[in-house]
Amino acid sequence: GTWQFLAVRLFEKTKDGAVPIQNRIDDVESFFHVATWIALQHTSHGLTPQALKSILNNNFDASAHIDGRILATEARRLNMETGRLIQNAMFKNGGISAVLEGMSLTLRERYTSTRKPQGDDAALAKWKSDDEYRLDVLKELDDREWLEKLLRHFLDDEKLDWQTEGTRKGTDISLKYPLLGKRQNEGSVQTNDSRNKAGRRDGMSSPHEGSLQT
Repeated sequence: GTWQFLAVRLFEKTKDGAVPIQNRIDDVESFFHVATWIALQHTSHGLTPQALKSILNNNFDASAHIDGRILATEARRLNMETGRLIQNAMFKNGGISAVLEGMSLTLRERYTSTRKPQGDDAALAKWKSDDEYRLDVLKELDDREWLEKLLRHFLDDEKLDWQTEGTRKGTDISLKYPLLGKRQNEGSVQTNDSRNKAGRRDGMSSPHEGSLQT
């Protein structure tokens, strides 16, 4: 597939150093990247032209050339892990915003850390709860009809405004997808300062530099 829309996992080597084999869930994630790119390019949102150009470059076009491989930037992985891109875009179409947010809330669990913390009982209890949630979400992705069910849920939601330039009204995604509702209510994932820097790293370049129009 087009490498700008490949699943982030496919740019990362496995524990034994092998290149991952593309699977069905990777294809679902690729659909999410394509849908996000189209929404950013062709629908109304809250980004300035400068911010849009930066996001399109850092999240889709920018690359790092390491050991003969073209790799995606750290920004793409961070946006998948935190959902920050979808949150910051502020899409004005309620339906588009709900679908992308619903997909993001689920797919990002592919990239959340599973490392057991060294800390007190409260920290360990939170880690266990988060890990159980993550495993439950990943089980949902195993359902081949997951994406279809998600789309049908939002298309059938009469509270959503699907007008092209409509004002986002929001929706309670916990009604049919309680796991997504749980994550939505928790708000943004807290990250440290180093992970909040989603800009380019040294040595990164874009094979399509100058092709983006604002």
